[in-house]
Amino acid sequence: RRLQHRPARAVSATGGTPSEDAEPPSPWWPLVTLVWVCLQGAFGALTVTMKLFPAIVVMHLVGAVVLLALLCVQAARYAMVLGQRSQAVVSAGLRRLILLAAAMVSMQVLLGGWVSTNYAVLACTTFPTCQGSWWPPMDFSQGFEIWRPLGRLADGRYLDFAALTAIHYVHRLFAYAVFAVLILLVVRLWCHPSLRKIGKTIGLLTLLQALTGLANVVLNWPLFAAVLHTGGAAALIVALVWALSVSRKQGRTYVVRSPAGSSSPRPQALRSGRGSGLAASDARIVQKAS
Repeated sequence: RRLQHRPARAVSATGGTPSEDAEPPSPWWPLVTLVWVCLQGAFGALTVTMKLFPAIVVMHLVGAVVLLALLCVQAARYAMVLGQRSQAVVSAGLRRLILLAAAMVSMQVLLGGWVSTNYAVLACTTFPTCQGSWWPPMDFSQGFEIWRPLGRLADGRYLDFAALTAIHYVHRLFAYAVFAVLILLVVRLWCHPSLRKIGKTIGLLTLLQALTGLANVVLNWPLFAAVLHTGGAAALIVALVWALSVSRKQGRTYVVRSPAGSSSPRPQALRSGRGSGLAASDARIVQKAS
């Protein structure tokens, strides 16, 4: 009965859904955002009272990234509701690739924050080698001891230079993997007409991050490069969250049998998924379309 009274919502040939299909963000989104802003204020106070304790500084950075993501999701939802943006239907593989890229960039932001708060940027001042070696002396146990004061270990000893080298070099090595995944994502997005613009944005930001990261190393951490590198990372997070928000995985397509007694069956293609009006328990769904 539900299928008889609920009109099917069409999917456009370009992969986007009409703006009327988009649902506005839940009232919980702004409430969670408000609570998160208050938490950010608390972490901001802790960074001062705990004298730039590295773990607290990085958690403050994580809070800022999460706040950006919360605002971005809501902006994307409202843009779709207002008809300024349509939702793109993408393959499951592309959707997973966007998620992977977002997770890897988030991890790289964490590593970058750990480099910055430990002042490990200048532990390597050459590229592509570090200290004239492809694998310089590194102390990972000291470098990634999380709960400790700035510049010291938990037992009060000073950090060895090898610990700072480990912090820097892990960030650099992981950057290679992130760069490769982002380039692959840009190529995939470029092949999707409705996501080509966001793909171009991600590509330009990836190039910016590579250039500013290199400048930080070979130009002895200039202020303009450091600021651009931080801002570029934040913009990249926003771009990836936006790509996630305005896309959805392609749902299954079903054939609906015409009512009993009808002289000629009229199959109707519907998509399953949230907001489609198609319930899994409906008896009229009889087979998956090929």
